[in-house]
Amino acid sequence: MDELKADKLKNQLAAARSIIAATGKSPRQIGEESLRKILEWEYKWGYSSSALGQLLLDRTSGGYMQKLTKKNWLTSTRTKSGAPAAYYTLSELGLQEAERHSDTLFKYIEIDQYKVDQSKIRHYLIAQQATIQALKSGLIVDYETERMFQKDGDKLGIKRPDIVWITPGGLRYGVEVELSAKWEKDLDMFIIGILRALQSGGNDKLGYSRFIIFSDSGAIIRRYTAAMQPSAPLSLWKKNERGHWAIERTVKVPDWLINKVDFKLIEG
Repeated sequence: MDELKADKLKNQLAAARSIIAATGKSPRQIGEESLRKILEWEYKWGYSSSALGQLLLDRTSGGYMQKLTKKNWLTSTRTKSGAPAAYYTLSELGLQEAERHSDTLFKYIEIDQYKVDQSKIRHYLIAQQATIQALKSGLIVDYETERMFQKDGDKLGIKRPDIVWITPGGLRYGVEVELSAKWEKDLDMFIIGILRALQSGGNDKLGYSRFIIFSDSGAIIRRYTAAMQPSAPLSLWKKNERGHWAIERTVKVPDWLINKVDFKLIEG
């Protein structure tokens, strides 16, 4: 067993040396770039996991986030669910370094790591994983997290997505992660928000050229797909004189909507 572990470590070190040699950079340069990349990611997203840090950096082995924690760049906090085992936020030192290299400053509430809403960790990590994969595939060249555009969203009923993806051509894709189904008013308003966001145009700061909806439930994807089909009924809601939500009128989903929305099933 010890020999197997030794062989595995040897192979990982050999792979790491090959990657370093291919870049033409020194180990120190790569280390500095890796640190800045993780700190920037944490600053924009608020928190992340060990597995996603590994994916972001194309590392063949884990442990890097733990290493940064020991060096006081990050803070590790155990999750209540155990999946993942822990989430990582910026420490005071890490936040100072991230702000020093950032062109735009954001309010980083996760400096108090207990302000992370653990009920949304899985949702948020799925959004991060999808974004890393989209960056690596070349589908997008940049992204904006909610803290980066929150002042611009939900105006005039325009949907504020979980993330904005920016394509090589400068188009803006709104990305949603749906792990629990919306019903009645919530689903109608979700669709109306997407409609208005798409109508405002993908080159506008508030507009989007497409929406992508990720879910781990085939049932949710089938239900949302059906609700966005041409001529499907769509209720417009308004508060009545008693302050209760009520259907004002019902319209039909426009024919073009379903061609502007992609649905992606999360495997595993």
